[in-house]
Amino acid sequence: MDIKQFETNLKNIKEQTPQVFKESMNVTIPFFILHRKLFEHGDRLLKEKFSLNQSELDILSSLFYMTNNTHTMSPTELYEVMVFSSGGMTKILKKLESKKYIKRVENSLDKRSKLVQLTNLGKEITVKAISEIISFEDNYFSKLKKEEQELFTKLILKVLN
Repeated sequence: MDIKQFETNLKNIKEQTPQVFKESMNVTIPFFILHRKLFEHGDRLLKEKFSLNQSELDILSSLFYMTNNTHTMSPTELYEVMVFSSGGMTKILKKLESKKYIKRVENSLDKRSKLVQLTNLGKEITVKAISEIISFEDNYFSKLKKEEQELFTKLILKVLN
C-alpha cells in the first residue's frame, strides 16, 4: 500500500463506517506501512546478500551482542529472547550450524545439553549483515532532520511505555 492508497482507504473507512474509524488510524496505518517496507527490504537484502532470513540474523545478533563477548548461549536462553517455538529454534540452529555460523559446544554446567556458540565466520557475517541493514535504515531515515529523528524516537518510546 502506498500513501495515496492509504489516504483513499482511510477516507473510505471514515465515510462508510464512521463507527469503526478512529483518529489513531492516522498514525497506526502509516506506521504499519513503514514497518512493512523496512522489514520487506531488510528481508530481501538478507536473502540476496547473505542467504539469511530475519530470524537467523536475530539469533546471530543475540549471540553476538547479548553474551558479554562469550558469543555463547544455551538454547533455552536463546529461546527466551526470541519469539518463536522451541521446534522452530531447533530448525534454525541446525541451518546456521550447517552454514558454519554457529557450533555446538560442551556445557560444563549441564553435560546433557550443548551450548550454542557463534563461530568466527558467524561473527563476520553478523557484523556485515547488520551493517547493511543499518545503512539501509539510516538512508531511509535520513529524510528526517536529526531533531525530527529524535522527536520520532521520543514519540515511539512514549507510546511503547
